[in-house]
Amino acid sequence: MRLDSPLPEKLAVGEGTALFVAGWCVCPQGKIESLSFVAGGEEQPVMEHGMPRLDVFRALHPGLDPFHTAGVELDPDSEDDPHLASYRSGFWGIVRVTAAPVELRLRARIAEGGTAEAELARIEAEPPELPASPAAPAPHAGPLVAICMATYNPPPELLRRQLDSIRGQTHTNWVCVISDDCSDPERFADLEQAIGGDARFVVSRSPRRLGFYRNFERALELAPEAADYVAMSDQDDAWHADKLEALLAALGGAKLVYSDARIIDRDGRVLSDTYWRERTNNHSDLLSLLVANSVTGAASLFPRELLRDALPFPPAQFSHFHDHWIGLVALSLGEIAFVDRPLYDYVQHGQAVLGHENANRMVKLRDRVAGLRRDPRERVRKWRMHYFVDVCRLMQFATVLSMRCGDRMPAAKRRELDRFLSTDRSLASAGRLAVRGARELVGRPETLGAEWMLFFAFAWRRLLSATTRDRPQRGVRLDAVPPPQLDPKPGARTPVAPAARALAEKIAPLELAVRDDAPERVNLLIPTIDLDHFFGGYIAKFNLASALAERGLRVRLVTVDPVPPLPRSWQRTLESYSGLEGFFERVEVEFAREARGVEVSRSDRFIATTWWTAHIAHRAVRSLGGGGHFLYLIQEYEPFTFPMGTYAALAAESYNLPHRALFSTEFLREYFRRHGIGVHGDADSVAFQNAITAIPAPSASELAARSTRRLLFYARPEPHAARNMFELGVLALIRAADEGAFAGDWELNGIGSVEPGRRLVLRDGLSLTLLPRSGQDEYAQLLRGHDVGLSLMYTPHPSLVPIEMASAGMLTVTNTFENKTAEALAEISPNLIAAQPTVDAVASALLEAASGVHDFEGRAHGARVRWSSDWRRSFDSTLLERVQSFLSE
Repeated sequence: MRLDSPLPEKLAVGEGTALFVAGWCVCPQGKIESLSFVAGGEEQPVMEHGMPRLDVFRALHPGLDPFHTAGVELDPDSEDDPHLASYRSGFWGIVRVTAAPVELRLRARIAEGGTAEAELARIEAEPPELPASPAAPAPHAGPLVAICMATYNPPPELLRRQLDSIRGQTHTNWVCVISDDCSDPERFADLEQAIGGDARFVVSRSPRRLGFYRNFERALELAPEAADYVAMSDQDDAWHADKLEALLAALGGAKLVYSDARIIDRDGRVLSDTYWRERTNNHSDLLSLLVANSVTGAASLFPRELLRDALPFPPAQFSHFHDHWIGLVALSLGEIAFVDRPLYDYVQHGQAVLGHENANRMVKLRDRVAGLRRDPRERVRKWRMHYFVDVCRLMQFATVLSMRCGDRMPAAKRRELDRFLSTDRSLASAGRLAVRGARELVGRPETLGAEWMLFFAFAWRRLLSATTRDRPQRGVRLDAVPPPQLDPKPGARTPVAPAARALAEKIAPLELAVRDDAPERVNLLIPTIDLDHFFGGYIAKFNLASALAERGLRVRLVTVDPVPPLPRSWQRTLESYSGLEGFFERVEVEFAREARGVEVSRSDRFIATTWWTAHIAHRAVRSLGGGGHFLYLIQEYEPFTFPMGTYAALAAESYNLPHRALFSTEFLREYFRRHGIGVHGDADSVAFQNAITAIPAPSASELAARSTRRLLFYARPEPHAARNMFELGVLALIRAADEGAFAGDWELNGIGSVEPGRRLVLRDGLSLTLLPRSGQDEYAQLLRGHDVGLSLMYTPHPSLVPIEMASAGMLTVTNTFENKTAEALAEISPNLIAAQPTVDAVASALLEAASGVHDFEGRAHGARVRWSSDWRRSFDSTLLERVQSFLSE
């Protein structure tokens, strides 16, 4: 079992709350018949289970083609899923929580009988903030209003204007509590200076970054208990002098009142005289308010007693908005009033979380029709995204609303809420959404067609069930994989074009949760953890993390790509590699794209290990307020790994970002030096040797005892391994064979392909057997059983595979590249035969190697390569001292 998104470690429950839980689970003992959550001993059904997860099936059955398993009943190689049930493993649902601490469990009923359980999470109670002490009330000034302001790095000039507008209110009996969301020290100092000792302002700084939703929750928790009313304030607007007075007068018996707003830019120019230029303002229909909020927090005022039901907010698992939740609670329990004139100036600028434009954007009918011509796969992807990001978000809100207010809601509103909660199971409720959405397409919109979007999201859910089979289908097939983020940036627009969107997501900055009390860490950024592609480059990254941890640094591996499903044994598998014994006892691991913010201190340091992690590390350093650099572990000149285009350009750009360099081999540093790329001088860089697999050097007698001669080709036909020149190697093998290189009893094998187990015919009478991947010990023995090696790489890095082949006593053909000369490679081992990267030259080198296999003494001598096979030697104390000095600058 694994969750797709982590659950909070702490939870404020109040009078009831709800958690969205999604993931996958399989039971090795049999097929799961039903699933339920168990919260505090109470069993609750999941919303959906048995949903298709091709990603899980592939991860648990790497040796099977998922589309050719119709007749396969058993996979003995899969410890986790021997009965191939993992394709129907997806589940999700909403768990009602009535108290904390709480243990959440997943209970499965097995078709063959009995039950099985797994722990989802143990969640502690999160204590609320203590209310602030109010300032002394103004004499005969009316009710006390608590103004709750949330700040984060406020623009100083706009903040001062906002504070002055609050000071200028005609209603003078107020106190302003400010929750600062761990602003940069300089900006927080500006905030304290702007307050200037005014006792009516109470500032409380959060020790960790919360985000605007949780920060407004914290601000409301700070509202003094003595206050009669609460108003919310942004950090950069400007209130009209009579704002509080007018809202108090208009509230009457309503549960909340809000006003219109004038839209201005940061220089004060009026952009619109009303917030509601395009959209009808709704504040009376509960379903309309649920699917499309119209209550603006900065325009609102409500009795403080409303906070008894509104606090704590529902968990921040989605892109929730504080004012949306407050408005829903108010309308559920009573009415909402509206002042039909602007009472403040709403500043529209790039830092606005949602903005006037987004809140009034209606997709035109012609654009919706044009969207029908879009790639059907893109439309389905959007429906799936809206289901998880929007439907499940609103389901969570509706569930908490029902728990806290259901028994006090008017019957009509309660029925509306129940209908929405049943939409996943009711065609009638889904049809009502479609009708309401269609109504929005004509006339002036009220909900911006949100119901239409929700209808298609629910339709995706029904299509999912209708098309799912027990085994993957190559034709009509939908996946139930939630998006990487359930809480995308509010108002953020991602490219529609799939290729551009994929790139934008790849280099997107990490969501950092800054804490003043967080320990300092060294964050080593890696793409992902994928056991099928755990080759030499990844082994170097893990060993660097381990070596730094052994020197007393607090080191954390941070994945920046989505991490595929991993078998239960993944940690044990990784620790089986040389140098990584006990790795997870020394090094933390954070799956950043699946996490709800990566906890960091302002002194955290970052190590990049690929071109896109360099872009991410650069943004992280800048976001923490530093103008410094990151450490760049460079194991290749990465533009060579792509065709000339966008990816190559961005890879080249990464070397211009401020960094210090740790080069994998002196060959690579010399290439950067020759071409003036990045930092390569002795002051700003250092080089090391990746440790090769330790292979006991064979004796001459061992080599002579073989009756069959074997060639081993590092054969990687996959597009991402183009630099290994698979095609050139095949052509050279054919040419060499035609010239008699492998006459007699020869066996040709290939390694390196992630799709082994097949025989590759090179030409009539000549074939290559692709061998399965093996562990390090088996790999070493495999190399010792071969006589000739062929391993090419069209880059300046020498590659580890040919050096490992040479250390096993193989005469190994590789290629030259600029400063990677034949002479330089021969210094590593005379077993290395380097040729120009041409078919003729490589074929000639193969002929030379094949004819030299009987020089057993020479091959045994060449097996003693001048290269590190021990990571402690690769990362010795001298090198690690340089690395630490780069990190501490």
